[in-house]
Amino acid sequence: MADPFANSKSKLAWADKRFADLQREIDNFHQLYPCEEVVEPHPNKPGHQVRKIRLTQTVPSDIAHITAEIVGNLRSALDAAGYSIALASGKGDPKSSAFPFAGSVNGMASQLSGRCKDIPSNIQSLFCGFQPYPGGDDLLWALNEICNTEKHKIVIPVGAGAFPMGASAHGTGFFEMPQPHVWNREKNEMVLITLGPGAEFNYHFGFRLFIAFGEIKVVSGSEVLRTLHKIGYKVNSVVVAIDAEARRLGIVK
Repeated sequence: MADPFANSKSKLAWADKRFADLQREIDNFHQLYPCEEVVEPHPNKPGHQVRKIRLTQTVPSDIAHITAEIVGNLRSALDAAGYSIALASGKGDPKSSAFPFAGSVNGMASQLSGRCKDIPSNIQSLFCGFQPYPGGDDLLWALNEICNTEKHKIVIPVGAGAFPMGASAHGTGFFEMPQPHVWNREKNEMVLITLGPGAEFNYHFGFRLFIAFGEIKVVSGSEVLRTLHKIGYKVNSVVVAIDAEARRLGIVK
């Protein structure tokens, strides 16, 4: 007998396959080392100089497109599971069988009575247990937020995820370093050190650069690949739970 959740599992498998493509695109971008060190006069302190690291290239559009494709398939896997349940329960042409994402816990009721009305009530209760709303399962809710974000806003330049892995400086004269070093998202740069007039310093900074999600609640600034893997694992567990409960209830065989 055909697996009623084959469509959901196929979408999960495709998303998993695209993870490798996304990893390759990100690795290729990192290998370019798209940053350079710049020296500028301090805007408020005459004679002082500010040394920064600045992004020199934009994130390739392929990274945003693949990310959007992955999250699209993950969300579609949830919707496909709902559709399969509705069909198996006897709905000939279920038009309201999407997985519910709500803006709050209070919004779940309207989602269930609208987007999910063709799904059996006991499965609707299961959906509620997943808490797909902010303040419930934030990671699951973030999946829908990412899907609803314009592609060019999904990811932010690689420098936005910079953080110090160690720093040292020695020499003579005045110097100051930010504590902590913070990437400026608007300027795509990070101040490394400020030197006073005549100061001579040797310094070393080690930091990792990664591509992060943009202004998306819950996941903003978090590393794209690591977060997507967590969301993918979450969605897979939800599909498995829906499958198991549908079989336990006898909705599917």
